[in-house]
Amino acid sequence: MQSPQLTNQKANLPLDTLYEIPNILTTSEKDELTKAIDKQYYRQWAPEGYDRRHRVQRYVSTDNKSKTDDNDEEESSTEEVFGWLFDRIASQQSQYEMHRPFEVIAIEHTPTSCQSTVNVFEELQLPQPNSDSYKSDCVAQLTLMNNAIQSIEKPIRRELECWDIAEPIDEHETKIIMKQNRIIVKRGDSLWNWRGRISNIQTDDEIEQLCQRINDNLNVEKKVKKKWTGSPKLNTFDKRCIIVTFRCISQPISEVTAPQSLLQKIPKQVKPILPLHRLLTVIVTTSPIRSNPSTEMLEETFATFPFAGDEFAYQCNKVIICDGYRIFDDESGDSKEEKKEDPNTANTSQQQRQRITRKHSNDKQALRSGITTIEQAKSYTDFKSRLRKLCDEANKPSQTKNPFTNTQVVELEERHGYGFALRHALYHCVDTPYVCVIQHDRTFMRQAPIKEVVSAMENDPDQKIKYVGMSMRSNLMYYDIFSGKYGRRAVDEFKQMILRPEELCIGGNIYGADGKSVENMIKPKTDKRKHCLQTLMTTYRGSHQYITYNEQTQQEDAQGKIIGDDCHQLTLTPTLFWYDNTHIAYTAHYRDFIFNPQYKMVSRGGFVEDKLSPCLVRSCERLGLTDGHEKFGCYLLDDHSAHVFTGHIDGGSYMTACLHKNKNDT
Repeated sequence: MQSPQLTNQKANLPLDTLYEIPNILTTSEKDELTKAIDKQYYRQWAPEGYDRRHRVQRYVSTDNKSKTDDNDEEESSTEEVFGWLFDRIASQQSQYEMHRPFEVIAIEHTPTSCQSTVNVFEELQLPQPNSDSYKSDCVAQLTLMNNAIQSIEKPIRRELECWDIAEPIDEHETKIIMKQNRIIVKRGDSLWNWRGRISNIQTDDEIEQLCQRINDNLNVEKKVKKKWTGSPKLNTFDKRCIIVTFRCISQPISEVTAPQSLLQKIPKQVKPILPLHRLLTVIVTTSPIRSNPSTEMLEETFATFPFAGDEFAYQCNKVIICDGYRIFDDESGDSKEEKKEDPNTANTSQQQRQRITRKHSNDKQALRSGITTIEQAKSYTDFKSRLRKLCDEANKPSQTKNPFTNTQVVELEERHGYGFALRHALYHCVDTPYVCVIQHDRTFMRQAPIKEVVSAMENDPDQKIKYVGMSMRSNLMYYDIFSGKYGRRAVDEFKQMILRPEELCIGGNIYGADGKSVENMIKPKTDKRKHCLQTLMTTYRGSHQYITYNEQTQQEDAQGKIIGDDCHQLTLTPTLFWYDNTHIAYTAHYRDFIFNPQYKMVSRGGFVEDKLSPCLVRSCERLGLTDGHEKFGCYLLDDHSAHVFTGHIDGGSYMTACLHKNKNDT
C-alpha cells in the first residue's frame, strides 16, 4: 500500500483514509477481465444518467447464474467474476478488514463523459462519523484501459447541492492520478466528506509528463488545462477507460413499510380560485430600441393581451419596467473617442451621469447591451413620456376597454439588464403570489389559458409547478429536444414527469387541433410565414411529443377515464431550460430562490436564462433528473394543437411605418 499521487501537494486530504495498491493484476488477467466486461460476456452496457454520458454495468451480490437470451450458456455469478479479484485486494492490506462488496459497478469513461464539471459524493448511505461502519466501510476503484484523472473536492457541508468549497480553497481541491492496473481505496473521512468525478483520460506518456511536472513543483492544474484546450480529437476506442468500483459497505437496512392506512390515496381538494387580479401581476420589461420614441411595438404587444382573457387584459395590475441605459457619444466623428454625457443635451431630471462604455459593432447589439447615443437617449426619454401618458389616459373612466388599464410605468435610473430589471419589479412593484413576465416584443398568438394555469399552480398540493412557460416555436416539441440529447432511461423518467393537471382539462372545445383557439389565432401575413406554419404543423404531428400524448390518451380511454367530447387535456412538459419567454411563476420562487444572492444564478446586465439554465442542468447532474428538476419546477404548456401560444416581434429589428419610409427615401 502507498499514498496516491496528488496534483496539489497542499491539499489537506486525510491520506490515512486514502491509499493505493499498485499492480493488482497480471497483464493476462487484466486483458481477460477487460474482455469479459467490454465484450459483454457477462452483462450488457447500459447508458446511465439523464445525459447518457456513462455506459454502466451493475452487479449486486445476490446475482445468480442465469441463461442468456441468445444461447443456452449460463452467465457467471458476481462472485465468480469478481470474487477472486476482491480476495486479492483484501489480502494486500492488513490494517483494515474489508467485508464483501455489496455492489460492483463497471463504468466506461470517454472524453464525452468527462465533460461534466459536477463533483458528487459516492452513492452510499453512510453512517455517522466515529461509528464502526464509518471506519470499516470503503470503496475500492480499479482502473482498466488507459489512465484516469479524478478531481476531488471538499465542500463546506456534506450536501450534493453545496457548491461552496471549504476554506482555504487551494487546500481542499486536488486531482488524483489513477494509473491503470491500480486500486484506489477510500474510507472514512475521504469517503464521507470528499466528493469527486473522473475528469480526464490520459495515456501512459501523458501520465509520465504529469508526474514529472509534479516532481518539478510546476503548476499542474494550468499546464494540464492548457494542454487539453487545443488538443485534437483522438480515436474513441483509444481514449476510453473502465473503472471497476467495489462498494464494500454494510448492506442498507430496508425501509419500514408504511401502514396501509397511510398509503391510501387522499382525494384531492380543489380550492376555489380567487379572482385573477388578486393572484396575478403582469410585468412587462422594456429597454431602448431603434423604434423609439414610438410606442407602436408595445401597443401591438398589449393588443394581444385579450387572448389571455378579459380579466388578464383589463383587471390585473401591470408594471412596465423601463430599464436604464449607458451613453456613448459618436457625434464628434471620431469613432474611437468616448465622451461623458453633456447634461445640457440630455434629460437628467431622473437620471444620474451615465457610465461610459465601448462602442459595439452595430446599433442592434449596442442597444441590446443598453448602450445608446445621445440622440437615442432622447428618443427613449420621449418614449417613456408617451408611454406614461398612454397609461394615464387608459386609467381614466371610459366605456372603451384598454389593455393599458391598471398599468404603471417604472423607470430605472441606471442600466440593470433584463434580469435585474425584473428583480427590481419583483421586489418593489408586486404584492401578488404570482407574476406573468412578458418581454416588450413577445405577443400572444391565440387564446391562452392563463387563469387555468394559475388555478393548477394554486391547487398543486406538492408545489411541483413553480414556472409555466407559454410555448414558442423553438420549444414547441421540447420532448423531442430532450429525447434527442439524452438516453432512453432518462427519457423514460422524463416521460413520468409530464403533468396533466385536472384544472387544465378544459371544456368548450377551445383547445386542441380543432379548437376555437386555433381558428381565431393571428394569421400569418406573408406566404413565407404561412408555409413555415404549415411545415411546423406537419413536423409536430410526427413528433414523439404528439405521439406520446395520443398513446397516453388512448391508454386512459381503455381504463375508462374518458374525457368529454368538448373537453381537451393540456399537459405540462418539464424543461431543463428556463425560458425568458412569456411565463407564469411564483413570486416567492423568484424572490427567494432564483434571485437569492447566495446562489448567484442571475448576473447583472444579463438575462435570467443565461446563467440559470446551466445551474438547472448541474442540479440534475448532482441529484438526478427528478430531484434536480424539482427545485426549479419549470414546465412548458402544450395543448397538442401543433400551434404556439406566443410569437416574437423582434424589438431589436422592429421598424415603424415612419422608419420604413425614411429608409426607402435614403
